[in-house]
Amino acid sequence: MMAIDVISNHFKDFRLFPSCIHYITKNNYCKGISQNYLVNKANNFKLSEIQSHYFHDSIFNNIDLNEIIHSLKQKGISRNLNLPAQIIQEIRDLALTTPCHEPNNTRFSCDVSEKEQVMMQREKPLIRGIYDNTILSCPTIKKLETDPTLLAIAATYLNAEPIHHDTQLWWSFAVESTLYERRQEAQRFYRATNNPRSLTFYFYLTDVDLCSNPHVCVLESHRKKKLAYRFLSKDYSLQDISKYYGYHNITPMCGKAGLGFVEDARCFRKKSSPSSNDRLTLELKFAAKPRSI
Repeated sequence: MMAIDVISNHFKDFRLFPSCIHYITKNNYCKGISQNYLVNKANNFKLSEIQSHYFHDSIFNNIDLNEIIHSLKQKGISRNLNLPAQIIQEIRDLALTTPCHEPNNTRFSCDVSEKEQVMMQREKPLIRGIYDNTILSCPTIKKLETDPTLLAIAATYLNAEPIHHDTQLWWSFAVESTLYERRQEAQRFYRATNNPRSLTFYFYLTDVDLCSNPHVCVLESHRKKKLAYRFLSKDYSLQDISKYYGYHNITPMCGKAGLGFVEDARCFRKKSSPSSNDRLTLELKFAAKPRSI
């Protein structure tokens, strides 16, 4: 019997099995994809023990895997991975009661409720607040890292065993900025990687609109790149990106708390800070397990 081998980290080894594919189709996790197709996909992976219960333990319902994979391949991004209200509340409550720290400065930390006072004392804006492993080790976030729906998406799209690479939870705080600073931020597009075997899931834990400077993805930029984009790792201007991809492909991801979307890490995205509303985001990164030679 063959299997999809899913490795979360060095200490945990979760596996999904074609003998239990009926759990996925029964629960409508893979709407539009036949059982034979899933079994054939699974046949590319190694033999392992049966742990079928992971198939029917997803927090996501009515996910059309076929549609998600198609959107990822064509556009580089797919939405509609929305979190249940209970999960949103649990993670947000943790974030509101646990100190966060500045990026690359773990010595300085504060509660979110104290950020205004802290900024006044320091006379310096607090742009981002990062959480460490204390909160990232909570059962709710760990359950998301091993959710069978997310793992099925990663395994199918990457066509490999997905390895959980990283999890981050952070606040992007609204800060005052000049018109020049806002214009400069709007010009900065970048890529996380050129690696075609990397995937990132994002989940908003707060409402995000255009006034929250949402995550911005450049559609089709994962597969359509001119030579300079392939070999130069730098920021690009709005003019450069829009000229090559078109304004219509520069897409802000707005939505209510709980909105989830998955993105090919090769896509261009925009660096920015919230203009008027704080934003709390959970990010899960997966990469394809290197094939043995």
